[in-house]
Amino acid sequence: MARPAPRSLYVVYTNPLGDEEDALHAWYEDVHIPDSLEAGLFDSVARYRATLDGDARFLTLWGCDYTSEEEALAAVRPVALGLRDRGRIEVVQEVVFQQFVFLDPTVDAPDVREASELVALHSTWSRPASVAAFDAWLTKGAGADRLPSGPIARYGVPDPSRKALVLSDGATARDPWPPDDCAEGLPPFGDPTPIFEGGSLAPGPAALEADELARREAMSDVWATQWERISLR
Repeated sequence: MARPAPRSLYVVYTNPLGDEEDALHAWYEDVHIPDSLEAGLFDSVARYRATLDGDARFLTLWGCDYTSEEEALAAVRPVALGLRDRGRIEVVQEVVFQQFVFLDPTVDAPDVREASELVALHSTWSRPASVAAFDAWLTKGAGADRLPSGPIARYGVPDPSRKALVLSDGATARDPWPPDDCAEGLPPFGDPTPIFEGGSLAPGPAALEADELARREAMSDVWATQWERISLR
């Protein structure tokens, strides 16, 4: 039986640097995940590979029990700095985006991290006002026609920088998926809050020019990505 969904997730989207995919997997599985779990920063880790082309090839869901971003950063930052000083933080990836998100307490969902396939639906994270339109999309028509069937968990970030993330078992996604009234891929994310103050050791993507950001923000209020699980602890 699936465990309850964690109270919070640290959601990390990444790409390997150059041809460093093997190094990325080795570092995550042999160094970074054991270090982070041993330090008590997170309770579980699920890693996924994108099944379609997009801005990020890999997604990591770090399960945790934090109630706010401030609490999470206060716990994680000192330990992360210590790991960096010990040479345990290797630069083998581009971090496309990273965000702590928090479970909607009104949604009693099983742990979708245990799904071997995953659908992730995002609001336009750079535009907080998109959450209202995202919610309207979720409730439009029959739910079975809008989403894959299976367990659904809702996460987000509260005001003022509102963000919505819905995770669903992708094994039962209806064909064709995603629906034609949402965008396939990752949304414009906005400004990150890195673990390391002053910026991460890992490079990030180039910032979008203002006109390109505006174009992407206007594309859709709902963005869909699909993933297959590669490891779970």
